[in-house]
Amino acid sequence: MVRYRRRETPPAQVVQPQEVAEIPLGIRRFAAWGWRLLVIVAALAVLLCLVSKITDIVIPVLIAVLLTAMLAPLVRLLTQHTFLGRAAASAVAMLCLVLVVSGMFTLAGRQLIAQFADIQEKAVAGVQQLTDWANTTLGIDDPMIDSAIAELQTRLEANADALLSGALSTAATVGNILTGMLIALFTLFFLLSGGLGVWRWVVGLLPPEARVPTHEAFRRGWKALSAYVRTQILVAAVDAVGIAIGMVALGLGSYAVPIWLLVFLFSFIPLVGAIVSGAVAVLLMLVLKSWVLALVMLGIVLAVQQIEGNVLQPILMGKAVELHPLAVFLGVTLGAMVAGIPGALFAIPLAAFVNATQLYLVGRDPSPELGQDEASHEAFAPVRNARSTRSGSRRVEHVR
Repeated sequence: MVRYRRRETPPAQVVQPQEVAEIPLGIRRFAAWGWRLLVIVAALAVLLCLVSKITDIVIPVLIAVLLTAMLAPLVRLLTQHTFLGRAAASAVAMLCLVLVVSGMFTLAGRQLIAQFADIQEKAVAGVQQLTDWANTTLGIDDPMIDSAIAELQTRLEANADALLSGALSTAATVGNILTGMLIALFTLFFLLSGGLGVWRWVVGLLPPEARVPTHEAFRRGWKALSAYVRTQILVAAVDAVGIAIGMVALGLGSYAVPIWLLVFLFSFIPLVGAIVSGAVAVLLMLVLKSWVLALVMLGIVLAVQQIEGNVLQPILMGKAVELHPLAVFLGVTLGAMVAGIPGALFAIPLAAFVNATQLYLVGRDPSPELGQDEASHEAFAPVRNARSTRSGSRRVEHVR
């Protein structure tokens, strides 16, 4: 039997208009990419504008997401090894969190209140020493200092209304903080107790072909986010302990707990937080002790930060969060420029999440050990089967 090879027809050439053909190919490709990038930037600008209008809700929800990544292992442990259900285990984990945080703030506040008189006395003495130094070294006499103080009082009286409005806005800010704490706690409870069901509902809104890839990419991103949060907690604790030990060794043990809490909280802001909290410790040593001990405290702060940056971060973070230090620096800077302190706080966790999800979507699985979540795939399957069944029945009816 003779087989004839089928002749392949060459693809039809697209005839372009003369004015298009005269434009170089590189310019055309650059223009095509350019307008698409402009659309993406415009969409991001609109999204940021909308988010800025509801920051009182967005920030507590993001904090709840970070706390969920931190407390999820504890809830899983309580659920698997105790008689507690998911909701009860979530409530116990939240109660532990509230007790620990309130206990730390209470202890730090009591120590600061107990030492407030000493701080005030040493601060007044420090100002007097600074005035004496200005008189003897810079030649600034008392009448000049008195005139400067009088000018300051005049300006304060002239701007009394502005100060009053600022105080009222501060009171409103305190109210917003309390509201945000309630929103964060409610969101945290529901994410801990039923976050998987919420996520499956969100994925179910996507087209059937996009559900499984989106879910698997999210799992990789969530693992990177959880690894970042847990590692950052450990690194922040080590930083705080190191600087607090320095305070105790230099004779300011009564301020060790407030400094520990301050350094621990500020360490969650990469690069900037450690510098600010360390500067507070050095300034406190300068006011209450001497400039020699302040220099020693500065050396301790720098040593702790060097150990963190060169030992703890590379070893503990490992490959869980594949972010270059330049990406961390630029991310913190961009986040601070866009949203201030909250932007600097959430920039790196968001970058870690996006980086892991994008690596999976482009074919570079950052966490192959996770495998495939077959349970969630089966949860998505009934919707697809139902649609295929409906489409098949429609085809049968059409044939009939």
